[in-house]
Amino acid sequence: MPQRNGRTWDLVAFLAVLIAGTVLVLCGVAPDSLATIAVAVSGLYAVWRGPQPPA
Repeated sequence: MPQRNGRTWDLVAFLAVLIAGTVLVLCGVAPDSLATIAVAVSGLYAVWRGPQPPA
């Protein structure tokens, strides 16, 4: 994976998910379906980020 500023990409990912969720709710997607999608996407993002060093 390329080197990147973790905090900046975390913010970008958070805003993208927030906007996508808002658009999906406005388009009439059921909230329970949206919750399932959110859990799946967050799992994929965690795997993409890889193991994080302890804080």
